[in-house]
Amino acid sequence: MKKKLLSFILAFLLCVSLVPAALADSDKSIVYDQEGLFDEFDTEIISGKLAELNRIYGVDVAVVTTFSLDGKTAEEYADDFYDENEIGQGENKDGILLLISENERVWAISTSGSCIDVFTDDDLDYIAGNLLPYLSDEDWSGAAISFADDCGPCLSAYEPDEGNYSDDTDDDYDYDYTPSVMYFNSVWLIGSLLVGLIVALIVTLSMKRGMKSVSMKSSAADYLRSGSFTPGRREDLFLYHTVSVTAKPKDDDNDRGGFSSTHVSSGGSTHGGRSGSF
Repeated sequence: MKKKLLSFILAFLLCVSLVPAALADSDKSIVYDQEGLFDEFDTEIISGKLAELNRIYGVDVAVVTTFSLDGKTAEEYADDFYDENEIGQGENKDGILLLISENERVWAISTSGSCIDVFTDDDLDYIAGNLLPYLSDEDWSGAAISFADDCGPCLSAYEPDEGNYSDDTDDDYDYDYTPSVMYFNSVWLIGSLLVGLIVALIVTLSMKRGMKSVSMKSSAADYLRSGSFTPGRREDLFLYHTVSVTAKPKDDDNDRGGFSSTHVSSGGSTHGGRSGSF
């Protein structure tokens, strides 16, 4: 009876611990490969990187590919796609999108909400500079991965209080820069850790009760068979070394800053971004 009860408890706790992973899988799409530039393996890697950024920073980071721009510029297509597919988190639709068109040989980056401030014009120029070599070589997955890898440091370094938003359209646009609260995910994370500890404790105690013939020895020598250890070589080995590190003075001229120029999409939403050809 006790064994059945223990098995039931372990099975229940395991199911509970898997709930967060199941919820994560239900997230909305963040890779819209309309042109079929990514294979299944590429899509999985790119989606994983983007999903991690989305969960950590509470924004949508997405990648879109398209065969045709439907008569629009790359900037217009990226902005409209962002708006029409309801990309972005929170009231201000915080997020950033990368558009790639192999057929049209163009690219664009569209930002929205707080991400207009997060990704300054200088940041976008840097991201674009890293993208272009991949796009020129037609390494589409490499471009998407480069985009994701460059978004992380910008999101991590951003400090809302500094604010660098510059509205070139003179529109009144009110932002709420309070980071999205990941309360739900935090609760499940803590709960999963507690479940893991409880399961480990139960299993350990169960195994301990089954090892009645084993007892702790008072000396390390008791664990060695007499005459079984005979050193054949002796030498001195350095186990540790000390490295002194001196902080390099920061160059204030290289401090992160700058402004974010904006424009208005056909749907009336304010966006930042960059675009170009390759």
